[in-house]
Formats: sequence, C-alpha cells, structure tokens
Amino acid sequence: MTTTELEIDTSDEPITAEDVHTVRASIVRRLSGAAKSARRGASRIVAHAPGTMQATRNGASATTSALQTLPDSTLRWLAASSVGLGAGLYLAGKQRLLIAAGVAPALIMGAAIALRPHKHGVAAAAKS
Repeated sequence: MTTTELEIDTSDEPITAEDVHTVRASIVRRLSGAAKSARRGASRIVAHAPGTMQATRNGASATTSALQTLPDSTLRWLAASSVGLGAGLYLAGKQRLLIAAGVAPALIMGAAIALRPHKHGVAAAAKS
C-alpha cells in the first residue's frame, strides 16, 4: 500500500463501516496478488527442480571421482588447509555461512577418501 492509502485519519470523525470494508478489501486484494505471485514462483521452482538435482548429483559424482584419483596425502593436506581456513574465519568472528564455505571442501575431500574403493590385492601383495 502506498502512504497515501495508509494515511491516518486524525479528524474527530468516527470510522464508518464503509471505511473498514474499504481497508479490508484493499488488504485482501494485495494478499491475493502476493499469493498468486508465490504460486507462480513455486511452480517455476518445482518445474526446474528435477533437472537441477540431476545436474548437482552429476557434478558431485564427477568431483568425487576426480578427487579419488589424488593421493591420500594430497587430500589430507587440502582438507587440513580447508579446516584451517574455517578455524581462522571462526576466530576472526566471521559469519557462519562464510565459515561453512571455508570448511565445506574438507568435508568433500573426507568423503572422497572414505568412498574410495579399497584395493584388497595391494595389501595382500605388500605382506608377501
């Protein structure tokens, strides 16, 4: 509503039922428009969600596969650097979202190490 529509009546005239009805109708009209806009936005999001989720899944899978080709020592070094960055941001009093962004790569690298396929033949060959 604009400020002209919300002007407060400072006169001594009593508020009539017609005034109340006009204000209610204006509120209902604006809420109805907001609800329609929200429905349209939600419909667009739902329409794009499957493609977005598939692209995210494919990107995460490709990233994990690429990280799994790196040696454990490199992944640990990179993860430690990421944790150090997050700790520094925390000690500097930065926002939580920024701290989480600093630590997120460590989680991804940890997952890459944990999900790496085990090579049972290598351990057996090393013992002989």
